[in-house]
Amino acid sequence: MWLLNTAVTSLNSLGTILIMAMMAMICADVLSRNLLGQSLPGVIELAELGIVSIVYLQIADTYKSGKMLRSDGIITALEGRFPRLGLAINAVFDATGVVLFFYIAKGAQKRFIEAWEGGFYLGNQGSFTAPTWPMELIVAVGSALLSALFLASVIRNLARLFGVSTTGTTPHAGSPKQ
Repeated sequence: MWLLNTAVTSLNSLGTILIMAMMAMICADVLSRNLLGQSLPGVIELAELGIVSIVYLQIADTYKSGKMLRSDGIITALEGRFPRLGLAINAVFDATGVVLFFYIAKGAQKRFIEAWEGGFYLGNQGSFTAPTWPMELIVAVGSALLSALFLASVIRNLARLFGVSTTGTTPHAGSPKQ
């Protein structure tokens, strides 16, 4: 779990650094437009790549901290009256997340390889171009990490469902309490 938590925290930190870099880039573009009458080349392209990258750099931490958007009103009500049913439903929810983000990671890995080998770029030749492979790599890594977190949660919920102790594990904030 230590390695998983370190990876989540590291990607989240990279996402935060990327947010600050994008803010600086956009502010510089605004200043350039107002002071020099022209925009900086590549700001739009880098912002497009950056926004997607930020989402996938920070999505695992969003889940781990319990901030992932989900409709759990019924599950929460059931957990109070039928804790084992709540654990089972959470395990199914998390298993769905494992599969979904596994396939997103698998597709992004394929796109990363194509972008790397094909030299894919975003932008206009002669004006500004940026390679797309870093974003594809980030999507693949972020999705794989989130899939691993979902899998850890499935295992934790099933262990608790069957009465196995889960002490020493670090549940995400959205998990049912131990």
